[in-house]
Amino acid sequence: MELPTRATTKGSEMAIFAVTYDLIKGKDYERLWTELERLQGHKALASFYLLNLDIDDTPTLKNHLKMFVDADDLLMVVKVEGRPSFVKAKAGTTDWINQNCP
Repeated sequence: MELPTRATTKGSEMAIFAVTYDLIKGKDYERLWTELERLQGHKALASFYLLNLDIDDTPTLKNHLKMFVDADDLLMVVKVEGRPSFVKAKAGTTDWINQNCP
């Protein structure tokens, strides 16, 4: 299943998601990173991405991303309600929030 990265239907709503993960035993992060980048996610912290997608529910995104992690890895997907706020984050985070969040 391939997720759309931008609104594809007239009038469709975008939703902001936070994705965080712990890959156990030094696993291969590259598969997950590549998919998060394909989805145009922004890496705000070491293991924390923000995504703006044309879906509206966390189970859909979680089920999609679990294809890129192993069974013993940890993965959490949260739908963001409201504008994210932070003290410090990786470069570009303020710009990403300004462009993607109301």
